[in-house]
Amino acid sequence: MNIVYNAEGRDAAKYFNSIGVAAFVLKYRLFRMENSPYKQEHPLQDIFRAMRLVRSRAKEFNIDTAKLGVMGFSAGGEVSGWVSYNFPQKEIINPDAIDKMDARPSFQILIYPGPLAVPDSVSHNAPPTFLLAANGDDCCSEPIIKLVQMHRKAKVPVEMHLYQKGAHAFNMGTRSEFVTLQTWPQRMVDWMKDNGWVKKN
Repeated sequence: MNIVYNAEGRDAAKYFNSIGVAAFVLKYRLFRMENSPYKQEHPLQDIFRAMRLVRSRAKEFNIDTAKLGVMGFSAGGEVSGWVSYNFPQKEIINPDAIDKMDARPSFQILIYPGPLAVPDSVSHNAPPTFLLAANGDDCCSEPIIKLVQMHRKAKVPVEMHLYQKGAHAFNMGTRSEFVTLQTWPQRMVDWMKDNGWVKKN
């Protein structure tokens, strides 16, 4: 288990910048690595703090907090899912003014999320969700199938793309020979435009 900071962090941020969207990359604490000093509560604290910190500085960064979303790949998809499905929780150590802010994302984008992204249930006020994976992904195609069913049951808006070809870790499409995976980011942008989070041309 590693943080893929460049291919699934920096590259995604650059892609968002290219379509006029501000992006921040979170380097969170890993708890599943061998001999890791961290526990699951630590990346939870990291993502909650990150969402609240960006919200607290929205004016400085010229960000519309009604369009503040979260995105994650693989284990990062788990971290993103945790804040999206558990945002009422108080994941704080020493609370300050920032920790009192709302952590709920306006939307979430989960790309081949790990199995820990799947909660026991999805509440009616969970954020609208975009799910994407390749069917050949033994780890992380099943979570999006479970999540789409849970969203439908909760009547929470959801869109899912399950591609016939491919496996895990195709990143922003650059690591795949398949055209469908090479162009998947455009499906995400289409979804964002249809929901008003990105302006239509």
